[in-house]
Amino acid sequence: MRVAVVVCGANGERAAIIEKAVEKYSKKYFDRTLQFSACTVAASPIILEMSGVEAAHTVAVNGCRNKCSEILMKRAGMGPRVSVVLDDVVGRELGKCGSCASFVFPEVREDEWNKLAEVMGKAVEDAS
Repeated sequence: MRVAVVVCGANGERAAIIEKAVEKYSKKYFDRTLQFSACTVAASPIILEMSGVEAAHTVAVNGCRNKCSEILMKRAGMGPRVSVVLDDVVGRELGKCGSCASFVFPEVREDEWNKLAEVMGKAVEDAS
């Protein structure tokens, strides 16, 4: 059974960290996961069911403590088995999501996305 990973549509430096983490974790877990954008699930929640996903094998990756991915999954009737929150992983204050005027985020460090990738991988293991 593949694990459905629903990733927050965060932007700004949060998106930069999530993007790098996905690149890192997918090298090991790509063959075991189906990945969706939370924005796609919000617009078409049936996509989870059509993919053959069961709630017991789902992970929500949230860009902040608002837990948008988790909320969207619950609205689709697919509460996640495991929920990951970026703010719980990164040990510094991150800026809020907002329009991007710049796509250069010098504060984003490799250890941050590596740690998130590790937590995402553990979440996939737990949801398997």
